[in-house]
Amino acid sequence: MAIVQERPKQAGRKSSLVSGQSETKSRPAEMALPGVHSGAHRLLSTLPGGKLADLGAGQGALSAWAHEAGFQTTAIDFNKGNFVADSIEFIQADLNKPLPIANDTFDVVAALEVIEHLENSYALLREITRILKPGGYAVVSTPNESNLAARLSYLTSGFYSDSAYVMRVPAEGDFYNPHVNCLPLPTLEYAWRRAGLQMERFEVSRFRPLACLLWPFLAPIQWLKLVSRHHKPKHADLQTERSVYQLMNDPRVLTGRILVFLLRKPAVS
Repeated sequence: MAIVQERPKQAGRKSSLVSGQSETKSRPAEMALPGVHSGAHRLLSTLPGGKLADLGAGQGALSAWAHEAGFQTTAIDFNKGNFVADSIEFIQADLNKPLPIANDTFDVVAALEVIEHLENSYALLREITRILKPGGYAVVSTPNESNLAARLSYLTSGFYSDSAYVMRVPAEGDFYNPHVNCLPLPTLEYAWRRAGLQMERFEVSRFRPLACLLWPFLAPIQWLKLVSRHHKPKHADLQTERSVYQLMNDPRVLTGRILVFLLRKPAVS
């Protein structure tokens, strides 16, 4: 079964979501940590509009916002009973499988807090590329397993911050799965590049306090490693390698909680 959004954080909401009943029909809830949707809104607001697919739509908060912003919006999710944005077109689909959508259909594809819940991140990014029109954009968010707090967690425990969620088994009848595929940023960057996408820019949901506290101690070490890459022998992939190191040492990556990426499919394959 496909997992479509991160488990809501507010107390008392779980039972209504699992049963498919929303707390309010007037405004769908944002099923993500604070700041994720606002970061996506900032990225989407820079785009010219067009047809938008909201993968893992949840209750339909992003779908409703995109519709109001002028996008021709289609929500795609496994659980139709959970979706309450009644004016939005809805397609029921398992995101772990090929999407029932033709090639080159959408101008924009959004997948907020989805990729870490799915069995195959590479497959999802390939599907996003396939259904995007040439020159189209994707907005993808995921927990930041590359901030300084996550790196310290891995050093001391063997788990990145959110990767420990894979140990949690869903309760019977709960259609949410835990984080089963939390990727560190270099792996995620490689996955979208293999799928044929290029990063334009990114936002962070908020800054993680522990990562900010670690900044004065660990950031200089990170930068020394980055500088050392410029003295390595040149090879065909050196520029790509350097760009990934630069991304990994961006202050927002080193301190941010959730990363929200704007990716683009080249206009010419």
